[in-house]
Amino acid sequence: MRTDLHGKMEEAWSYLWNKLFYEETGLFYDYLTSREHEKRFSHLPQSDEIEKQFPNPCGWGTGMEDSMLNAGSVMEVLRLRKEMAADKESLSLAKKVLGGMLRCTYSHGVPGFVARSISPWDKRSCYANSSRDQFTLCVYGAWRFLRSFQDADEKDLKDARQLLVDIATYCELVVTPENADNLLRLDGKPGLVCHMLDVRVHEIMRLPMFYAAAWDASGDHHWFDLYRRYAIPGIEENLRLDPAWPWWDVEFSQMQLSLALLAEVESDDELRGKYLRAMFLTAELSNKYFEAEIRKGKTFSGDWSSLNHNWRQMPLALCGTTIQNPEQSSLYGGYAYVQPQFPSSYMDPYSILRALGNLMYTQMLCQDWTPKQEVLESFLSLAAKPDYKTHGSDGPINILHGYWIGRYRKVC
Repeated sequence: MRTDLHGKMEEAWSYLWNKLFYEETGLFYDYLTSREHEKRFSHLPQSDEIEKQFPNPCGWGTGMEDSMLNAGSVMEVLRLRKEMAADKESLSLAKKVLGGMLRCTYSHGVPGFVARSISPWDKRSCYANSSRDQFTLCVYGAWRFLRSFQDADEKDLKDARQLLVDIATYCELVVTPENADNLLRLDGKPGLVCHMLDVRVHEIMRLPMFYAAAWDASGDHHWFDLYRRYAIPGIEENLRLDPAWPWWDVEFSQMQLSLALLAEVESDDELRGKYLRAMFLTAELSNKYFEAEIRKGKTFSGDWSSLNHNWRQMPLALCGTTIQNPEQSSLYGGYAYVQPQFPSSYMDPYSILRALGNLMYTQMLCQDWTPKQEVLESFLSLAAKPDYKTHGSDGPINILHGYWIGRYRKVC
């Protein structure tokens, strides 16, 4: 273990809990806009803005976009800190993260629907359009809690089990041909980035993953049957990764998390072997993207800790996929999806950190794959670049996710 890097990673860990985390909701928000503690979240949407689904029903760009992505990754880090460093705080912190997941899944009155985030102002308002990705990390995090924190109170364990069952129940109810296999928004209309079947390769195993987690949590064979129904044909498609496709770090990492969960719960050697093969192919394919991000990080000359601006003062751009007929309407399900355009001073370093972390843990999750030593050394050097005491994005969550799995693999 590099002690100098470990110190920097502990700084990043302190930053998450002291600045990015909001105790009253149990959530990690996306970014800060002030280094004054009381003003750091002043940009987060007010309840009337959320009620009107402004600036878009996903909350894209507002700071309430990715709380569930953050929760799933932090839960992974907590279980690794518990297993490897005997961190005595891990259980109490994991309970807080679970509390945020529960709030996102129940406070809106539709059990099993995983909201992206919850308003810190009224502790209940949320945007109506979630995503496959938010569901994926919530499921993964709750499942990790059950697997790794068996010393938790029975109530917490019961809540985590019920959370996974309720998510699976919701999916079984709404992911139907009548709904175009869509997770739907809270208002019952189709959501963007919410289709679960007839999707791209990196999304194919999400639905079986949800059902597998519910089966593992409850022992109910109903969920096992649903899991296998979708997993057996799904993995055959998953094995046909297209190297020519312009992949994104988030696609790699979430596909790998889905496969990792399935490989851990599956007892059939042949099927598990296919999951592991898919994980190897994913790690192998992601490596060139990892090396590209490292080159980008090495040439970055800006401020790693530049703060984002208040989204209300940014230019807004219409999301192109919502334009059903440009001659008639740009609304989707009755709402405009306009996205704040982040300044490059914030977006560039954030994107590098997020991608480095995601691609690191994509590779580290595969036990049969290890990047070249010089690539790992470059990742570790770049992970130490930011001043985490003055940072302002959620990119360090991804860095920590990659770092701690790297420590588990004994490469950090």
